[in-house]
Amino acid sequence: MRYRHNGAQPVYAPNSFSGPHADHGLQDPSWFVDGEIVRSAYTPHREDDDFVQPRTLWEQVLSATDQQHMVGNLVAHLMAGVRRDIIDRVLEYWRSVHPEISAGIARGLGAPMKPAA
Repeated sequence: MRYRHNGAQPVYAPNSFSGPHADHGLQDPSWFVDGEIVRSAYTPHREDDDFVQPRTLWEQVLSATDQQHMVGNLVAHLMAGVRRDIIDRVLEYWRSVHPEISAGIARGLGAPMKPAA
């Protein structure tokens, strides 16, 4: 899929630039069913982890060279004028995937690492 965005603001919400917002005026489509449908909030489970797959990619798939390239790519993009508060969030996000990634990014940026929360 080819995608090109020429705007200065991200096209996703929520974002750090007060960009687009969700349209709460949209309504769910009608569903015709026999039986009972229940709409309820998801109950998180202890084993839920959004970072299992990227962590496995880092630990078991990427070679040391590939890992260096990935961190270098992230550093290069972050050095292109990204605000410090967003860099802090990026470091925390990648720490959730694997501490080595976050540490490598911080080294590449010359940024001090905050202690893990």
